[in-house]
Amino acid sequence: MSAAPTKRKAFVPRRPRTAEEKLPQLYRALTDQVDDGYFQNAIKTCKKILALDPASETAFQTLLFLDLQTDDYSAALALLDNPPSAASSLEFERAYCLYRLHREKEALVVLDGLKGKDRKVEHLEAQIRYRLGEYQRAQEIYEDLLAGCDSSSPEHPDILTNLSATTSHIDFVTASYRSHLAPSSTSTSRIPTEAELESHIPSLPTGWSSVGGLAGAVEKKTAAAKAPAEKRAGTKPKHKVPKGATVGKAYTDDPERWIPLRQRTSYITAQNKKKGGKESMGTGFTQGSTTGGATHTSGGGGQGGGGKNKKGKKK
Repeated sequence: MSAAPTKRKAFVPRRPRTAEEKLPQLYRALTDQVDDGYFQNAIKTCKKILALDPASETAFQTLLFLDLQTDDYSAALALLDNPPSAASSLEFERAYCLYRLHREKEALVVLDGLKGKDRKVEHLEAQIRYRLGEYQRAQEIYEDLLAGCDSSSPEHPDILTNLSATTSHIDFVTASYRSHLAPSSTSTSRIPTEAELESHIPSLPTGWSSVGGLAGAVEKKTAAAKAPAEKRAGTKPKHKVPKGATVGKAYTDDPERWIPLRQRTSYITAQNKKKGGKESMGTGFTQGSTTGGATHTSGGGGQGGGGKNKKGKKK
């Protein structure tokens, strides 16, 4: 008797989580990502929170901070165009983004509309004036900032550095540039005439007119280029010269250079002279002579060649 089939439980899909259930987990993840320096992941988490809760000022402020921290000023400026209704005034941040995007004049318009300027606004305005070339106005702002800054403050050395740079530009524009135009360091009170400036133009090369102007100059350059080549001709060659060859003379290769050494005519001749024999057809010894080989005392010297190393059969 077969068992009754078990009835499967119907699949019930999980209920999607609500925004109230997702937000606490996203905020915890955002805190960990910012603390650990994972800014790109934190930016994605902020966007998820704003998608669930567009009025979240915390996520908005955090996302703005992350865009500025990662130098994404275009994204920060786009974010400032749609702030939450409860967000405080962020005109200074807008001016700073415009300044970093090299939109200085627009940034000045935003700063001019701020009421009750504080020190950070004056710092930013001085930087914008400096970049626009308004060095006199920038110097005035830095002097006011320096007057209200304590010498032990970390702001003090920055102001001194910026003030020094601004003063140097003003000095150059008003007076120092004349010293670069004057013929001597003593005549800095007036601009030199055209004749005085032309008197400081270097003279033409010696012998320019005697050799025919431009053609002579070209000839001199050609001669100067040839001189190193002629000098190299008398030096020792870099590559090894073959035996019997002379530099500058025609050289004919040995026709037997590809033949093994023992089969070359020069080698055979030398061996025959050494042994007192006659030249052969390429073996190195006269056919049938015994001067080139040792006399075999044991049998098999002429039988099959190599009998020297053979052992006789045991009897």
